[in-house]
Amino acid sequence: MNPLRCLPLVLLVGARAALAADCTTLPGPVYLAGSTAAKPFVALVGKTLAAQSPPVTVVYTGQGSCTGVDAILNGTPLKGMGPTALSHWDAAGVEQKCDLSPEGPAVLADVGISDVFATTCYRLPGGLPSNVADFLGPVQTMTFVVPVASPEMSISAEAAYYVYGFGASSGVEPWTNEAMIFRRDELSGTQRMVAAAIGVEAGRWKGTASTGSEDLRKKLTASPQPGRAIGILSTDVAQENRDNVRILAYQHFGQSCGYYPDREEGSNEKANVRDGHYAIWGPLHLLTRLNGSGFPVRPAAADVIGYLAGTKTAGDGLDLIALEAQRHVVPQCAMRVKRSTELGGLASYAPPGSCACYYDRFANGSTTCTACTGPRDCPATAPVCSYGYCETQ
Repeated sequence: MNPLRCLPLVLLVGARAALAADCTTLPGPVYLAGSTAAKPFVALVGKTLAAQSPPVTVVYTGQGSCTGVDAILNGTPLKGMGPTALSHWDAAGVEQKCDLSPEGPAVLADVGISDVFATTCYRLPGGLPSNVADFLGPVQTMTFVVPVASPEMSISAEAAYYVYGFGASSGVEPWTNEAMIFRRDELSGTQRMVAAAIGVEAGRWKGTASTGSEDLRKKLTASPQPGRAIGILSTDVAQENRDNVRILAYQHFGQSCGYYPDREEGSNEKANVRDGHYAIWGPLHLLTRLNGSGFPVRPAAADVIGYLAGTKTAGDGLDLIALEAQRHVVPQCAMRVKRSTELGGLASYAPPGSCACYYDRFANGSTTCTACTGPRDCPATAPVCSYGYCETQ
């Protein structure tokens, strides 16, 4: 037998053993599954919990929003997929990798993370089961995008319906070449949310498929005819790549003009999302199973949810509002409207302990609000001192 045939196997086995620790042996593991967009926030929470005593290890796998919903609703076990399958973070915030043995006991997710409502992934005529809760995190925005070289500036819901519903037969110039109409897949939270907005089922979209947001961005920007290319991306990906991608203003059904997510094309404060003018947005969903007393089954899961939802006081070094502003999402405390279903009707929202001014400071680098150390520093028109600025509530 040729010994060279055995050598690669020995090296691979050794490499796998060195790179992929068993997730179940980590200190106090709590398992999260679902949306890839949430990873930056999960990482910061993971760093914080790893540094506490006793430490808790946040173990995360990003495989799509509906995968996270499935993990909680149906109890689908997490699976080991090699040394890069699951991530966790040490007390210094360094990402590590771990794996789950297929021969070991089934491991269930403690928290499912989704960009969309559970009902957007599954038909739930009776709503969520009584032992499952959906906690709302920061608001995410989905957009239509083109290469920066494209002359197109806006798109309407009607045009998008024909482009993604009929492809080459849409009759909507310049987007009639399906090779340059880029989409995600039906498990993608981005595609599911945009599908709800334009009325084309997520599984029936025309165009060229991509394996994720970064893959779509690369295909879009590599298009040989940028003036005919179009795609969909969340704002965090689109705005982090403004040098080669441009967001289109979007005109929803019933509107008379198109809006950017922000007040202006190049700003970052999400003013039109926060007041409801821009339509394609929704909160991050944090799903977990409840015990008989109505609390999350795992206390550590409750901590993770509290940090991500903004209901748990952040410790030193954990400024989620600043991170969310810099990552182009909006915390609930900076919103002025809310909705209870995917792309559903809007209701006015006045969050207690508003962080609108504090959010603006990090989103655009400044705020016109009055700084304060207490309510005596604030005028009658904005009497509450919240997050260091005078707010109306």
